[in-house]
Order: sequence, then C-alpha cells, then structure tokens
Amino acid sequence: MKLTRALGVGVLFWFLIFVEISITMIMLKFSNLATYIIHYILMIPMAFFCAWLYYKSKDRLNGFLLGLIMVATGIILDMIITVPLFIMPAGGNYLTYFSEFYLIAGLIEGVFLVGIYDLARKKR
Repeated sequence: MKLTRALGVGVLFWFLIFVEISITMIMLKFSNLATYIIHYILMIPMAFFCAWLYYKSKDRLNGFLLGLIMVATGIILDMIITVPLFIMPAGGNYLTYFSEFYLIAGLIEGVFLVGIYDLARKKR
C-alpha cells in the first residue's frame, strides 16, 4: 500500500467535492436537495477518477480500504477547514455537520464507489 498516494487522492477527492459543492450550493444557490442529488451523481466520475489515479501505480490495495482512507482524509479536512470556516460562522457545529444524513450517505457512497471501481478493474 502506498499511503502517501492514498492520502493524496483522498485530498484530491475532498477538493473536487469542495469545489463542486461550492459551485452548486453557494454560487448557483441550488436548494439542499438539488445540490445533493447533483452531488451524488457527480461523485461517480470523481471517485472513479481518483481511484484510477491511485491504481495507475499498479498497487493492489483493496478498493474498499482505499475508499475508507479517502473518506477518512476528507473527514479530517472537513474537521480542519469546512466546519470552522463555513459551518460554525453560520451557527452550526461539528455535531450538526457530521450527523447530517446527506453527509453520511455521501461518505458511504464514496467508499462503495471506490470499492466497485476496484472490483471492475480486477475483472478486466
């Protein structure tokens, strides 16, 4: 396992999601439901792209484990950047942010998408 590479694609995955959410929720002012529907759809190519970047190195790390590493990286970045800079000034806190259903569903989706990518890659 190449931990540095896994953490790097985790940071990239978080950044892509951050940009996508910033565009749909803040710039375009879509409703929360519309933002999350778009988000769940766009997560598919973003997760596959990040997994593809990781597996270019021919590493054999289980995709679900890679997905967990990527999601854990995103959670840490959310704790350091997203919550203090964007959620708390709006009156939220760590508990309200991390207990939100849409966030939890997205975390689970991220793990499964990377795992599915790995399974499909192995079948080829």
